[in-house]
Amino acid sequence: MNHKYEERKSFIINILFFGLIAVLLYLAVKYLLGWLLPFIIGFVVAILLKGVSRFVSKKCRLPYKVAAVILVLLFYAVVSVLLTLLATKIILVLKDGFASLPTAYTLYIEPLIKDTLDKLESLTAKLDPGMAQITQNMKASLSDSAGSLVTGLSTQVLKYLSSTIFSLPSILLATLLSIISSVFFAVDFGYITGYVLKLLPVKARGYAGQLRKIAANIVVKYIKSYAILVSVTFAELSIGFLIIGVANPIVIAALIAFVDLLPLLGTGSVVIPWVIVKLVQGNYVFAIELAVLYIVITVVRNVLEPRIVGRQIGIHPLAMLVSMYVGLKLFGFVGIFVLPILLVVLKGFYDHRTPPEPAPPGPDAIDTPQQPS
Repeated sequence: MNHKYEERKSFIINILFFGLIAVLLYLAVKYLLGWLLPFIIGFVVAILLKGVSRFVSKKCRLPYKVAAVILVLLFYAVVSVLLTLLATKIILVLKDGFASLPTAYTLYIEPLIKDTLDKLESLTAKLDPGMAQITQNMKASLSDSAGSLVTGLSTQVLKYLSSTIFSLPSILLATLLSIISSVFFAVDFGYITGYVLKLLPVKARGYAGQLRKIAANIVVKYIKSYAILVSVTFAELSIGFLIIGVANPIVIAALIAFVDLLPLLGTGSVVIPWVIVKLVQGNYVFAIELAVLYIVITVVRNVLEPRIVGRQIGIHPLAMLVSMYVGLKLFGFVGIFVLPILLVVLKGFYDHRTPPEPAPPGPDAIDTPQQPS
């Protein structure tokens, strides 16, 4: 009887504990993620480059801190150049396409609508002469509405592009903060993590060490998962572009696959504007082929993503799919990645429910901070 009572008590405590963690994580992601994002990016970049920095330091016989700074700056330089070239190309294509949208409507779309409605009017007049006036009124109303819609859409898109350009200073500031924080984290990773952990109770340090191992494992498995997904997307794009006759199919497929890796972007951020521009230009066959290719890629991605990611990190695909959907509803696009990661972290803690021993001091000095030289 006493044993059952202890089991129930332990179960309730675990539920309350994980519920409290879930609430705190929700509040942190909801209200703090946007403010802390540059520093989170800096921390993640520093972790990813730490092993490479050690390798370069040994091979080139450079001080570790010098190698770390060089690699961080090189990483951001390469990413910035690629993103700048890609963003400039996309903005110019969209701006030109939507700026010419009213003209394209007058030359191509309006005559098509008028011809279709004229045929409809002729058909209804033959079937029922009383319907002719109704069809004429509908034709005039539809033509005016379509013209206003096209003009309004073009104006709104141009305004959005202009506002995006005006928001560049804040984007540049966030990027600068990410670079600076990456440099500090890369140079003094052991000191910073050790100082933070020194503020925690001894028992909490053990949990922090456990969290560190779980997080490192998650990062590796996530990289493997999305490397597989991006490779599949690249293969689909390459084959599709070869079939529909896109110039330089492999290069363009590689660029779009790279965009697919970036947060808040994806294949659709390139392909959908491309489809719209081709429709505006009157190239309907190519636009339809491109749209079909995008639909196929999206369906395959949505089917494979929960399975591949779930298999890599040891969670059932259905649970992964639910966490992605709930994350999308709670946090927007970022939640697709954040909530599954939190789910894996909680699962890792649940699998290691026994209280861990305090983490011993290691090469990164995570317990006792060392003054930076």
